[in-house]
Amino acid sequence: MRYPVFLAAALLVWSAPVLADQVTTHDFFRLTQTVSRSASTPGAWRYSVAPRTKEARAYWEAAVESWKRALIIGLRVKLGAFEVVRTEKGLRFLPFCSEVHPGCFTRPDLPPGLQPWKLDLVLLDLHNALDLALSDARKHAKPYPATITLTKFLRFTVHPDGRIELAPNGWKP
Repeated sequence: MRYPVFLAAALLVWSAPVLADQVTTHDFFRLTQTVSRSASTPGAWRYSVAPRTKEARAYWEAAVESWKRALIIGLRVKLGAFEVVRTEKGLRFLPFCSEVHPGCFTRPDLPPGLQPWKLDLVLLDLHNALDLALSDARKHAKPYPATITLTKFLRFTVHPDGRIELAPNGWKP
């Protein structure tokens, strides 16, 4: 009779590290993938990360406006595992947090009606979508670079050699 209890306990102990690494979010962001059919870049992959719902858009717009202002005045913007830095040559994308948590993000000022605790979920979901897009883009960046667009904020170009270039999308620093 003790064997099933032991087996269940062993499975729980074995699966605990796997479950600890997962971050549950609420699907605030949508990741769209397309492949170019143009004659100049056939097979080039394009990714778009955009808010999925009206609520997500409200949080995203507040964050993007705050982050744009920060970059314009020369501050860094933390986006989970990475941070964006403005230099004389443009924007740079640098590693930041090895274990992503809500403190790994530059927190924007929220307008009335938006709940700060829910912002954590939105930012973690943004990280998940961006991380998925970056890992997939690295695989498909051959022979043409893959591009990732964060709606109204940034455009990432992932080159076949693994280099990532950053440019503003829809605004100027």
